[in-house]
Amino acid sequence: MSDADIHENAIGEGLNAFRHTLKSTFERIGIHGYPSSQENIALFEASSDVRNLLIRLFFILQALPAAEHLRSKTGRESLRSDLLSFASTVLSSDFDLKSVLPLFQHIFDQAPDQKIWDAVIALVTLKATPPILSSALLLDTPLKSTSSSQRANEQTHDDIDERILQEINGCVYKDTGGFYEKYFEGKEWSAEAGRITERVNPQVRNGRWTEYPAVPSQSTFLEWFRQFQTNFLCGGRGMFYESPDLPLAGSDCKRKPDLFLAPLSASKHNDKYDWADIRVIGELKQSEIRGKYTEELLNFSGHAREVFAAQPTRRFLHGFIIRGSSMELWVFDRSGPYGSEKFNIHEDPRRFIKIMFGYTRMGGGELGVNTYIQEDENGNYIVLQEEGKEKERLYLEDKPIAFQRAIVCRGTACYRAKKRESERWEYVVKFAWRSDKRRAEGELLKLAKERNVWGVAKLISHRDLETIADMRRELEFRKPQKFRSARRDSINQSRSRQSSTLAAGLGISLTPLSTSSSGQKRKTAEDRVMAPPPKRSKSGSRRRSSATDPAAAQVDGAGLSTYADENPNVNSITAPEGRDDGSFENRILSCLVISPPGRLLREFTSVQEFLEACRDFVRAHRSLYKDGKILHRDISEKNIIITDAQQEGDPKGMLIDLDLGKELDGGPTGARHRTGTMEFMAIEVLEGKPHTYRHDLESFFYVFLWVIIQGRDRTLLKTSRLRRWYTGSYDQIADIKRGHMDKNAFRGILIEFPQEFGGLTELAEDLRGLLFPIRDDALFTGTYRDAERLYQPMIEAFERAIARY
Repeated sequence: MSDADIHENAIGEGLNAFRHTLKSTFERIGIHGYPSSQENIALFEASSDVRNLLIRLFFILQALPAAEHLRSKTGRESLRSDLLSFASTVLSSDFDLKSVLPLFQHIFDQAPDQKIWDAVIALVTLKATPPILSSALLLDTPLKSTSSSQRANEQTHDDIDERILQEINGCVYKDTGGFYEKYFEGKEWSAEAGRITERVNPQVRNGRWTEYPAVPSQSTFLEWFRQFQTNFLCGGRGMFYESPDLPLAGSDCKRKPDLFLAPLSASKHNDKYDWADIRVIGELKQSEIRGKYTEELLNFSGHAREVFAAQPTRRFLHGFIIRGSSMELWVFDRSGPYGSEKFNIHEDPRRFIKIMFGYTRMGGGELGVNTYIQEDENGNYIVLQEEGKEKERLYLEDKPIAFQRAIVCRGTACYRAKKRESERWEYVVKFAWRSDKRRAEGELLKLAKERNVWGVAKLISHRDLETIADMRRELEFRKPQKFRSARRDSINQSRSRQSSTLAAGLGISLTPLSTSSSGQKRKTAEDRVMAPPPKRSKSGSRRRSSATDPAAAQVDGAGLSTYADENPNVNSITAPEGRDDGSFENRILSCLVISPPGRLLREFTSVQEFLEACRDFVRAHRSLYKDGKILHRDISEKNIIITDAQQEGDPKGMLIDLDLGKELDGGPTGARHRTGTMEFMAIEVLEGKPHTYRHDLESFFYVFLWVIIQGRDRTLLKTSRLRRWYTGSYDQIADIKRGHMDKNAFRGILIEFPQEFGGLTELAEDLRGLLFPIRDDALFTGTYRDAERLYQPMIEAFERAIARY
């Protein structure tokens, strides 16, 4: 830009307020005039106010007209883009604060604009040494909760339904094109369905199917349908049943579908059918009631949630809703529910007959059963193919050792397994649906092995089986539905208020972060073009901004850092997931075999074993982070196992489940979100801040408390404070945890320790003090640059407790 251009876009009075703040800050930290002596420069570098000053300056500079006209020295955009990206460099503990002195001096002395801009350009083109915490962590995958945290015997339907609403929000598709053709035409049983339809020979007079109930209430429909099934649907693989009085067995949640399909072999258990037997769910309504759609969908989705919980390896689930004479078909999979176009049974009775007949004739694969698990006289098995070895069968234990009670999630299900001739369970077989943008867990485990990570499960075999895009092939999706939620709205408002407060505190406007001078939204480097979708289906990921709000970042002179949301005005935790072009999150079903199987942390045999496993978890996490350069990001009670150490030096506690793991030097995955378990989420993660190693350690501390307070019977008292760790909005849970971690309030947590664990209160206090020190008269939840400031003291705290036992 020429001198004339700089003159036309003069700074003018744009830096006057900052110049006044600069002078008053110097005076406050004991510098009179401009810092030129070594003593003054030392005061300048030691002050925590200097970084905030610099961040504030960069926000002021990027809003000036000249910043848009000056060319970037690091890319093809304007200098404004350099100013925004350089703000994160200022947060690095390795950034040399003395390098800003020339720029501050020019501003202090009211130098000509050309000198100020030359100093700015020289500063933003400096090459800073990357900090220990990679700046890639600033581009964290948004977090989205699921209903898996809700304990049905501890929560009301309202609480569970609220969480289900957040879980499926932006993932629900109505009027899906090609639905009937995909699932009910061209099948082995289609010809027989045609013959049965001809046998029924439905008569339509004056726009009504004469045999169908005139007033199709639930009772009249069921009475008619019983006879209809007896006459025309018998002889298939399954039959429709009803459970009018009793909820189904297999769940603590008192739910029951109006109608459901189960195999002919299904039988009642204590006068109840079981959720494990259900193959198709049906809801019956006398009519369509305006304003009740969301409530009905949540109730329907609640039934689907129970099926997935009782059958954790299920690939998808069929369902239907009949409202009077209107019928709507649905399928639930791990990327959400999608429904067919509605049709009128009176106008098209033949379609209704073929659908109901088809459900009874569908095989396991067509009904969504996991066909990769096979069965012989010895039980259920998978085929194991190890490199360089012959295929052999691995037999699965009947019940999973871990699974997720949710619909839209990774659907993780883990089973202990063994070879036919073995007497002991040697392996764990894990099924999970990861985002197609996310790296396979098997690759991360292989990487951990190559980097000699200690205390992480050994990979035996890994393979991908199928994708959501394959399962949804030949379907045409429209815009996803997005539902309003009182809790979600309150979270957005709260986040917006927090951002406004931070901005006001620094005297800046956040508007230029998202708009250019012309008012048009700027496209960022992280706006990605989606790959071509499969034929007639669409899949992709939501666009995400790479801009981080540096004004909301805090750096402590002791080498501490916290980071704000990527966009402070957007709630990344509950933001709707679907895109307006009908795309959906594509997931990949994988089968992972690892060893050893171990026991879940809560299955300890003695307090000493529990403590040793906890200590070795911290050691394993440190090795994964420092040696493997991998951050776990999903610490829960199900991801820490107790192992039977075979020799001295082997871990007694091991870290598993790297589904959400991320290489420290890797960029953003592109996945739309990652799901977490709310009761174990760190405070800053609940607040939407990017994940660091410290948050994993905080999550582990919650696991430690959770296992102790649950005790041997593995239940929480109705009065337990821990119940509040998964009830309410994210901000509410963060506030509750922050309050509980206060030194005085924490005594209320310690009171809940069972007598068996009474000797661990001192350890709990030590861990709390390490994770939540008091800084500036407030509880600190940020991250140390030097990870050893947490890892080593935590390990030593456990070793002291072990020595006492």
